[in-house]
Amino acid sequence: MEVLFNAVVMESLHNANCVKWLVSATSMSNCMFMLNLMNRICDLLEVISSLLQAILKYITEEMNKIPTASADMPNELDHMLDIAHVLDKLGISESKYYRLVREGKLRPRKLGKRHYYYLSDLHEQLEESRRKGRI
Repeated sequence: MEVLFNAVVMESLHNANCVKWLVSATSMSNCMFMLNLMNRICDLLEVISSLLQAILKYITEEMNKIPTASADMPNELDHMLDIAHVLDKLGISESKYYRLVREGKLRPRKLGKRHYYYLSDLHEQLEESRRKGRI
């Protein structure tokens, strides 16, 4: 607070125009009012700073919980298959693939206009392909 006082009040005293302004009683009360206002602003900034630190601590704790929760789940994003891989896995032609999609037996996950699948999405069709001897 002393640094702020020196920067605002004392530095202004070096300026000749400010010295004349500060001499009158009203200007002194204005300075005291401004000083009180700056003190309140500093107090509020300290409160904001402590709130931000608490928020940061909470976010850090929550972020540390995420890896342990997702470690049990398989990382299926690494196993996304495109149409070419699906055709190879199921041992079917492209026309058969699009027929299965139309019939609703295969439900692609669409990213833009491309079709992608997780291996778990193909489980039923994999069993059907094994039964028919395609794979």
